[in-house]
Amino acid sequence: MKFKELVDIFNALLTPVIAVTTIYIAWQQYQVSQLSLKKDLYEKRLRVFQVFMSYLSEIVREGKVSYNRCLQFLADASEAEFLFDEEITNQAKNLYNKGIELWHLSNQLYPFDGSPGLPTGEERSRVAHKQSELLAWFSNQVSETRKMFRREMSIQEQKRPSIIKLVRKHLSSS
Repeated sequence: MKFKELVDIFNALLTPVIAVTTIYIAWQQYQVSQLSLKKDLYEKRLRVFQVFMSYLSEIVREGKVSYNRCLQFLADASEAEFLFDEEITNQAKNLYNKGIELWHLSNQLYPFDGSPGLPTGEERSRVAHKQSELLAWFSNQVSETRKMFRREMSIQEQKRPSIIKLVRKHLSSS
């Protein structure tokens, strides 16, 4: 083979090599941009998760919640609508509504304005029992909410073969 023939062969191979290299670089850039998007999304979702956990842990720790705290939770959790599916959004609404219910029950027993609450008797016992059940419900919501967020926020991925492995597999099967 003459030198000119070798140069012609290398010239013919140069275009496909450049094309494959360009495709590979573009694929790598796509992968990097996807990882960056996931990171940004994860950080925003983590902030919403912390809002939920802060609200729940405060209620479980204190055994009560204020009306203003319920409103603050609703405002802070409003971003969930844009970052998560309907399950998380519904959980935020549910936690808010149950928080208002707990506030109302607590206010009947120990009014926030300092006035006397319900007198000792059947009605006070019923309200206290309902408040106790609601506090147990909130306590259970800590783990339930964590499970919901874990499904939505998991950074564990299924292992996908790299493009090089896919090409090798395709070439070996041909």
